[in-house]
Amino acid sequence: MFIEEIKLINYRNYENECIKTQEGINVIMGENAQGKTNLIEAMFFLSRGYSHRASNVAELAQWDHDDFFMSARVVSEGVKHTLTAKSHLGKRQFLLDGKVRKRDKINGIFNTILFEPDDLKIVKEGPDKRRRFLNQEISGFRPEYHYLLRDYEKILNQRNMLLKNIRYEPSLETTLDVWDEQLVEVGTRLMNHRIRYLHRLNREANILHKILSQEKEILSLYYQNNIIDSLEDMKEIKSIFKNKMKSSREEEILRGSTIYGPHVDDIIIQINGKDARRYGSQGQQRSAAISLKLSQIEIYFDNTGEYPVVLLDDIFSELDENRRKSIIKLLNKTQAFITCTEDLFTSADEIQKTKHIIEIHQGKTRTFTPENHEN
Repeated sequence: MFIEEIKLINYRNYENECIKTQEGINVIMGENAQGKTNLIEAMFFLSRGYSHRASNVAELAQWDHDDFFMSARVVSEGVKHTLTAKSHLGKRQFLLDGKVRKRDKINGIFNTILFEPDDLKIVKEGPDKRRRFLNQEISGFRPEYHYLLRDYEKILNQRNMLLKNIRYEPSLETTLDVWDEQLVEVGTRLMNHRIRYLHRLNREANILHKILSQEKEILSLYYQNNIIDSLEDMKEIKSIFKNKMKSSREEEILRGSTIYGPHVDDIIIQINGKDARRYGSQGQQRSAAISLKLSQIEIYFDNTGEYPVVLLDDIFSELDENRRKSIIKLLNKTQAFITCTEDLFTSADEIQKTKHIIEIHQGKTRTFTPENHEN
């Protein structure tokens, strides 16, 4: 799977650009605030159907326009496709080979893995970062998970609102049973997805972390939730969830919020048996985050039969030379896009060996190779 070109019209700071790409590693080079991250965002949007930087689609259009257009020529399973996304007044529309399609119907044509600076915080910050990581990665190759998550959040919000209102209108408590049933049903399905995914992630991330740490460290992941105590309880997870909801009702009404469920899940990340969040050095935490993200390459391949396109946005400046070289070697199976400044490009030998450079200046692009500096 790879992308041959991408067209952007009235998107962010791109007025009308057609950008040629190649298989293998593509370096997106330029100074800050020129449009490097915008290009990464566009590819992610075409792949996932949403932006990782903006909650409102209307924000993606140029400031003096109500709409934007983007399309990509993608090769998937040896077949060329044109994938298009456009928006008018914040309303999205997706097309596959010129025909309007629902977003989930074109899943798998163009898969991406995104690694951005904020992902380096997966290990060292709070559980919300790790839940976001889980949600984003599982949704990438399991579109049904995205809709389950959306439904769960709606149910959770409605239930929390009801819990707050019960304090003032106790008669409303009888309506909680309906919301409890829905929360347990959807929440159980979410947790099942997460547990299956983490089982695979644990194996792949451990392999990659050994490479990054030069065989000095063992990375281990553990699923933490407040429903079951161990994976041996998985067969009874739904009934356990129901019982905890019943037993906690009085406390939840006092708090005005839902105590139990996947909205408080976490991943315990250990390096050599110790909690990486508490005891890991900054370098260890970064390596662990890289291992978690890049292990998606093999997981996507197992689930889709093709390697995804890897998007690395402004993370190389945060890493030492050894880690950069290790990552470059890991990308040899994929098409990858790496953003960097000219200073980093000229100082990183492994990056400089790439045959395709996309240089961006104020939303305008040109491509060249290191050998002839122009194409």
